[in-house]
Amino acid sequence: MSDKQTRCPNCLTLYKVSVMQLTIAEGMVCCPKCSTEFNALLNLVQISINLDQDSPLTAKDAQVSFNQLPTGDLSQFNIGHEAITEFFNRKIQNSNIDLRTYLNTLKFVEDSALNVFPSLHLATHHNHKSHQHLQKTRLYYVMWTLINIALVSILSFQILWFNPNLLDRYPILNSIFTQTCSVLRCETIDQRYKQIQIKNLQVKALNNQETEFSGQLLNQFSKSLELPLIKATVYKENTKIKTFIVSPQDYLVNSLAGIKRIPQNSPYAFKFELSIQKNSIDSWKLEIIHP
Repeated sequence: MSDKQTRCPNCLTLYKVSVMQLTIAEGMVCCPKCSTEFNALLNLVQISINLDQDSPLTAKDAQVSFNQLPTGDLSQFNIGHEAITEFFNRKIQNSNIDLRTYLNTLKFVEDSALNVFPSLHLATHHNHKSHQHLQKTRLYYVMWTLINIALVSILSFQILWFNPNLLDRYPILNSIFTQTCSVLRCETIDQRYKQIQIKNLQVKALNNQETEFSGQLLNQFSKSLELPLIKATVYKENTKIKTFIVSPQDYLVNSLAGIKRIPQNSPYAFKFELSIQKNSIDSWKLEIIHP
């Protein structure tokens, strides 16, 4: 079937359009020259057809003259209603289907057929929205990037919070974690254990090889804490001689054996021995560190 012709109402450019183009999108097309969207059906060039009702329709039976149709008025076709009905109901020569059936069949054409139209683009109505869509897409990715960064930061903070040994191994992480806690006004595990104080400390020599340390642990933190480690450092003439790490199993008295946590404001007695002669040292320092 031969192509029709339509004219852009804005730039008056004449285009060839096929029946398939007129069927898809209800005739809406976009002018490639001025990007104006218009209805190709309402802007078809006028067609005059002389029909011979006694013979099959052939190409020689149609004489076409081209004039611009007034926009929005399809009643200017100089073809009567009965002639148009007869035209759509008559069968093409050597064919078993009429024009009406053929046009209805074109509505089911695949989308891939759109790529064969080189002269005119179908109207999309999304040209003015493409920029907004791009902005929304960028905002979407920026938003989810920030959310993911926040989630990763929270996860990392929790890992460091519940694994303080990592802070001891990596000073950089310890510094970042401490600064973060100062901003969030949260207490680190070191700050919690610094609220455990040593009371009534006594040091005496057991023999020539051992020195005994005894006293009480007092937890001034608002909640109970796991029993800490005691770091004992001995000095001679302000020079550090040796450092000992004493576990709860080594410093708890027999009456408190098996205790795992120290409650608030409840003194816990401790006593442990260090394999060092008391006369060989002149000062010492006990520190509470987290387990």
